[in-house]
Amino acid sequence: MINKVLFLFALLLLFSSCKNGASEKEDALKNKGVGLSRNELKASIKQMEDSITGLLQNKDRKKLIPSLTYIELINRLKSYYQRFPNDPYSSQCLFDIHIQYSSLNANELAIAYGDTLLSKFPNFPNSDLLLESLATTYDIYIVPRDTTNVRKYYTLLLNLKGISSQKRKDTQERLKHIELGLFDYITYQSKHQAKNK
Repeated sequence: MINKVLFLFALLLLFSSCKNGASEKEDALKNKGVGLSRNELKASIKQMEDSITGLLQNKDRKKLIPSLTYIELINRLKSYYQRFPNDPYSSQCLFDIHIQYSSLNANELAIAYGDTLLSKFPNFPNSDLLLESLATTYDIYIVPRDTTNVRKYYTLLLNLKGISSQKRKDTQERLKHIELGLFDYITYQSKHQAKNK
């Protein structure tokens, strides 16, 4: 009987210590990046981006890059944004998070970070690319297709100052045929251009 009690007590201690170790690891992960300076966080982001770029240059390795590598980059970008939300570099972090989530097909997260970027940094230099990306995401990846948001982002694109006349013309033409999905629109455009040649 005493042996059973001692065994159970030892077992409980073992589980308790494992649980404490796990929560210490979780706390360390949550606080990752806390206490680092702006320059240290930027350097960690650059190091991760350079690492991914190096892997992408090798065609054989390109297919072997795990999604966790991109998630680590996203986590570093988020750390910077969360620590320094009003810093101009945070706008680039939000844009990169949007792009990374898009490439991972995490479309709802890509949209959320894109919208955050638009609201916090309305004068972001690459707003045209961001708006086109958001419109395309709603046009292709959100099911059922959301024409209201497709129109919203293309309209915001038209309201930007400084977009090229060609981009303005292309966007207006796209809005005229918003009832067509993007791939159907591309087919329509190809046929239309072939007739006019």
